[in-house]
Amino acid sequence: MIPLSRSCLHTVALGALATFFLSVDYGFSAPAKHEHMMLRFVSSEKIADRSLDFTEVSGLSLSENGGFLAVSDGAARLFSLDDAGKVQRKDSLRAVPGLEGVAFDASGGRILAVREDTSEILDLAQDGRVTRHPILAMQGAGSLAEHFAVTDANDGLEGITIDPETGTVFVVKEREPRLLIEIAPDLTQVLGIVPLTGSAGFVSDGAKDDRLDVSGLAWDGPRHGLWITSDTGQAIYFFCFATMKARGWALMREAGGKSRRVENAEGVALSLDGQTIFIVTDDGIDSRLLTYRID
Repeated sequence: MIPLSRSCLHTVALGALATFFLSVDYGFSAPAKHEHMMLRFVSSEKIADRSLDFTEVSGLSLSENGGFLAVSDGAARLFSLDDAGKVQRKDSLRAVPGLEGVAFDASGGRILAVREDTSEILDLAQDGRVTRHPILAMQGAGSLAEHFAVTDANDGLEGITIDPETGTVFVVKEREPRLLIEIAPDLTQVLGIVPLTGSAGFVSDGAKDDRLDVSGLAWDGPRHGLWITSDTGQAIYFFCFATMKARGWALMREAGGKSRRVENAEGVALSLDGQTIFIVTDDGIDSRLLTYRID
């Protein structure tokens, strides 16, 4: 891992990249047990399946019975993956196109997804039925209208995740502006809106502020925060609710014995024990499942 900003308190020489192991501290405003986390690259697996149109991977979640759930925004399907990211054809379900994020709701036993172009949260039933929840129609969404009205269809809703203890749903708006939106479990009310600004720690050497996006998120209960990926920033952030600040890591992976920056990071999931991060990339037929260990 390499620092996202020259202003970080810890820096590293380029020669240290071979270790794929670095803590980057942005300086939380209050002490926390996760203050000195480090991320270690573990593996990279190709997961694209052209025969099933699984080549524009755009969201990831743990599934109910092991493995993962994923969506591909060019396919009208909800994909079931095994632990290595291989599509399980018989367990994949019909859905709708244009999905950008997916989350299994352990508290409610349902699968939720977000659609970017219509700014909706979708409840996907096992029989293929889809219940739509437009975010702008929810109670408390009035202040969101201006942000969605001025953006194009490619800057809408991206990732989604759920706090399994409370059922609270979190989604992110991609950029212009970047927003974290908290929604009631019954999907009727917007509970809170948090701008994901540079002053809150959302910075990257991979993209200027107006180009930096957020593309996926995963709930982290033990650390009481969210893991948030950035496609254009080639980065991942941990957003801490105790401090309302983010720490960031540049995403790196090993390929052919060399380190390289991860492009097109889209979906992210966290293992049940909170120690392993899984990320999917949207790289066409080279789309990958990347694994990192939290130390």
